[in-house]
Amino acid sequence: MDDKYLLTEKYRLKHENNAWYSERENSHKHLIFKDSFFERTDIIGLLFRINKLCMAKVKYFRANIEKFQPVRYDYKDGFIEVPLWDADFLKHNASGYILDFRYLQTITVYEDFVTLCTELESFEKE
Repeated sequence: MDDKYLLTEKYRLKHENNAWYSERENSHKHLIFKDSFFERTDIIGLLFRINKLCMAKVKYFRANIEKFQPVRYDYKDGFIEVPLWDADFLKHNASGYILDFRYLQTITVYEDFVTLCTELESFEKE
């Protein structure tokens, strides 16, 4: 199965009327993306849209994804490497820092994101 469809299954997105929706218990149905976006973008674009991350973050991680390892947390085994579509976190290879998508959502000032990127990149020069 295509990674994009695995991603939609993981987040239990519903497909109807040429769009993908999130419909969780005790919340309203809301649009995540349309089919046209789903078809033209990559896994990073979809994953970051689902996690409500801005385009600056999408561009940075697209350009630097090889510097990160997609991981998720398992209560028995700790952080384990997974395919990008299944990631809940990104582990920066050079620093060992683990970035949670929810943490990335909290960075709303562009300069703060640039500061984070600069700090991460400082480990790569060592």
